[in-house]
Amino acid sequence: MKKILFSTLCMLFLCTGAYAQTGTGSLKEAYKDYFLIGVAVNQRNISDDQQSELVKKEFNSITAENDMKPISVHPEEGKWTWEKADRIADFCRQNGIKLRGHTLMWHSQMCDWMFYDKKHKLVKKEVLFKRMKEHIQTVMNRYKDVVYCWDVFNECIADGGRRPGGVDQPLRESTFYKICGNDEYIRKAFEYAREADPNALLFYNDYNECDPVKRDRIYNMVKEMKAAGVPIDGIGMQGHYNIYGPSEEDMEAAVSKYAEIVDHIHVTELDIRVNEEMGGQLRFSRNEGAVITNDQKLMQEARYAAVFRVLRKHADKVDCVTFWNLSDRDSWLGVNNYPLPFDKDYKPKNVYRVIKDFNPATDNAEIIEDFRPSATCQPRQEYPQVNSQGYARFRVNAPAARYVIASAGHGGHMGGTVLKKQKDGSWIGTTLQPEDEGFHYYTLSIDGVQVIDPGTNSYYGGARWMSGLEVPAHDEAFYAERTDIEHGNVQKILFPSKIGGDQLRTAYVYTPAGYGKEVSGPAKKGQKAKTKAPKRYPVLYLQHGWGENETSWPVQGKANLIMDNLIAEGKSLPFIVVMTYGMTNDIVFGRPFDRGKVAEDFQKVLVDELVPYIDSHFLTQADKKHRAMAGLSMGGMETHSITLARPETFGSYGILSGGIYTPQEIKDKNQVDYIFISCGSKEGPDRVRKAVDDLKAAGFNAEAYISEGTAHEFLTWRRSLYQMAQKLFK
Repeated sequence: MKKILFSTLCMLFLCTGAYAQTGTGSLKEAYKDYFLIGVAVNQRNISDDQQSELVKKEFNSITAENDMKPISVHPEEGKWTWEKADRIADFCRQNGIKLRGHTLMWHSQMCDWMFYDKKHKLVKKEVLFKRMKEHIQTVMNRYKDVVYCWDVFNECIADGGRRPGGVDQPLRESTFYKICGNDEYIRKAFEYAREADPNALLFYNDYNECDPVKRDRIYNMVKEMKAAGVPIDGIGMQGHYNIYGPSEEDMEAAVSKYAEIVDHIHVTELDIRVNEEMGGQLRFSRNEGAVITNDQKLMQEARYAAVFRVLRKHADKVDCVTFWNLSDRDSWLGVNNYPLPFDKDYKPKNVYRVIKDFNPATDNAEIIEDFRPSATCQPRQEYPQVNSQGYARFRVNAPAARYVIASAGHGGHMGGTVLKKQKDGSWIGTTLQPEDEGFHYYTLSIDGVQVIDPGTNSYYGGARWMSGLEVPAHDEAFYAERTDIEHGNVQKILFPSKIGGDQLRTAYVYTPAGYGKEVSGPAKKGQKAKTKAPKRYPVLYLQHGWGENETSWPVQGKANLIMDNLIAEGKSLPFIVVMTYGMTNDIVFGRPFDRGKVAEDFQKVLVDELVPYIDSHFLTQADKKHRAMAGLSMGGMETHSITLARPETFGSYGILSGGIYTPQEIKDKNQVDYIFISCGSKEGPDRVRKAVDDLKAAGFNAEAYISEGTAHEFLTWRRSLYQMAQKLFK
């Protein structure tokens, strides 16, 4: 029987991974109605079978990472090296994939011989322009049949501020600028490109393009040039970002502003590193030896989600989004900067699912600003808050923090909500989508330190004290705190235990209203009424799940309120509910433990110590028929194991999101009066329905209940207790 609990445990944790809806297909399929999805490739990416198949599956636009840059194809005057660029072009031709040309002119990885004469002195601009024209038009003519657009000039705008003397200097002081003294070299490059291919889209491409100062410089330059007839068709936003920025607001402002002057916007070199650097500078940290934390992964997911949310909004102007490299292994930033959707082994990270399996409804969601403090808030605390749609909002005062994350909020495949810093030093964040109704655990991570939100009461879950969020349920009346009825009592008891050494263990015991009152019989004429013994009650032993303890059902589960309301309405017989620690947290996943001993020890504690203690200290009907056991999640697995191992103890069984019974497991169908099995509608309910159908067909009194719209969470189990309690002991 020891094996039953843990085989079921393994099955549950395998199954819970299927609760989230994971989309299928590829990035290019997911965005087919929005824009092209591109990737920058190297020679290995197109020659290795695994990598080339990944490229063909996921992407419909390709950029040569380095192999079409000036130095790669034209290293010396009169010398052309086409081999690597040709391989990439041929790969695109053979597989019907569009090719972005990158880049015709750039101050870096440039043919320096264009700038100098034989004495290594700077040439005059006329010589430079002649050499530029030959290079641009030779390259474009060679690939005209397969390249649909070109980054004509790369990174001409300066990052810095002003020249000495206070004169604004928008242009980078490159060798191009030193020879020309103005922006004529940029204009000429676009003119030469248009002559070579009138049908190709021509882009100006730059980094830090969301920074307001640099954004305006790019905007002003392109606007002025277009007004002068320079054939610039689009702006390339390189997209070398990090997990801290740019903000969604700055990116939105940049895309909107560029869209005023061009009809084509491409994100040309997208990656998001996990440090605080960004941009296209070639000097950067490679994060060697760094360990990528879960917080960093979540922040990267949130940043990618925000980037694509903005881009989808502007799909009328955004034509293509290109990742700069296929995987972390290929990235110019290095594996330890963790910048891309595919890891070093070309396997998709969770951020891949965040990008691909987006919900279009969240892009245009209108959040109603009727937020109110959650019922879990401490007195005089205003946050967390919940609105009428079920969105949750968090606020934390941490002015010196680098980041703040709330673990609540699981929309878009992300396991939490990244808060944004406000001008007053506080951090505020709203969940990406409405949360399920009911109770949810969460914690805060402030610069990597896990803490309880000071705004809420504390709740034991995840094997520690945590914060709690209550999203009002449409049917919450069944666990409401009513003032028009009598209420029972919940008391904490200490009972002696020999298991694991002499000690006192804790349980909470609910007794219904009227418990312990003497019951008088009818009086005969001329005599006093006879006093009868106090009424005795059936008992339900109700178990929590993994990571929780004896406080979970009376606090998070609101078991006492559910029972009070049911009894007051005459829907349930009054009975005692006993809630004790199920020793579930002795199981620490990832560490060795004696599975059989944990199961055996709790069985002894419950059946051999707690049941006799309750029968001797409370007014119980101390027999099997008036004793039931039920539990949620791992507590359901314990119920399954113990009820089958000790059939003489309990007459009714309940499993809430914790497995099933089969007719073959129960040797004698007369050993059990009632079996209740439940789960949330998001937990794979067909298995529960089938199990109960099989039990009924075999002659058992069994019932299935599916909590609509919920998953592995407390509203599922509150509703389950509400349904089950109405049938127990009848």
